[in-house]
Amino acid sequence: MNVWRTNPVDEEPEIVLQNWSVREINDGDRHFVGYHALGFEGRVSSKILEFDPKTMRGKTRSGRVYRLEGENGFHGDAEYVWDCWSSVNKVYVDYKDVSEEILSADT
Repeated sequence: MNVWRTNPVDEEPEIVLQNWSVREINDGDRHFVGYHALGFEGRVSSKILEFDPKTMRGKTRSGRVYRLEGENGFHGDAEYVWDCWSSVNKVYVDYKDVSEEILSADT
């Protein structure tokens, strides 16, 4: 399996993620992780800047909007990309899944 650069934000301003999670790394930054079904690929976002649990939409540092669809969960392609991203960014095991926390957040 390969990992490649994503399309620029102006070409793909919104991504819908299925089987998603939100992961907080050791510096407190949070990232969307999930499966982008239209692109047939796992995804890890840049740092989440804002998230609305009512609309299930969040904006990241790149300017891209992610819409979370369905239940949070697991997808093998997303986990593969997360493992690669974690290695490159030296995150390794210092993260926690905060998916349930963001769903119950008051915004």
